[in-house]
Amino acid sequence: MTDSTAEHVGSPDPGGMIGGLPPIGVDIPCGMYAADVPLELNILGTLTLDFRGGINVCVRTSNTEGLVLEIQGFRVEADTSPSTPGAGTLLALAMSNATITPLSVLQIREAGGPELLLHLSLTAEVIDKATGETITTLATDPTKYATLRATNLTSFPPADQLCTLQEPVRLYASQDGTTQMDNPAGELRAFDVIVNQSL
Repeated sequence: MTDSTAEHVGSPDPGGMIGGLPPIGVDIPCGMYAADVPLELNILGTLTLDFRGGINVCVRTSNTEGLVLEIQGFRVEADTSPSTPGAGTLLALAMSNATITPLSVLQIREAGGPELLLHLSLTAEVIDKATGETITTLATDPTKYATLRATNLTSFPPADQLCTLQEPVRLYASQDGTTQMDNPAGELRAFDVIVNQSL
């Protein structure tokens, strides 16, 4: 439900921060593009990649302080060798189903002004482009999560909204859904991503 009527009716707007907010139950699919993302993987070395994909957010509850959001899907992909379409590897960052992640929020910062916090538990898959097979799977610490943050929010659903990774995220080898905490395998150092509602 992403028509223009649904996007701006029904939820309180804390502090009159950004105009009308979407009502409870609205599903908000968004496209994402992150350029020059720095990361390090033991299997591939130090990389700088461009990721494209999307995130799907649902409004769970709302109150005078903002919105509580549930991330129902997240996946972005980067090609490590775009000049060779039939060879090389893809790197996919996706939402992990193995851990319970706190709900995300749109709220007022202590310093004033709106902020969006998107909490994600992640997996990272290295995929062979030629065969489509996963070479290795990594995951974040199941007791922690990656947070994408926007502090200069001008609209929600987002339009050309920059979100940044709040702090670097360590990645560990993962096997059969179990994160091997004694086997560090990489780090997502930053993730500056532009988010747009998909219409």
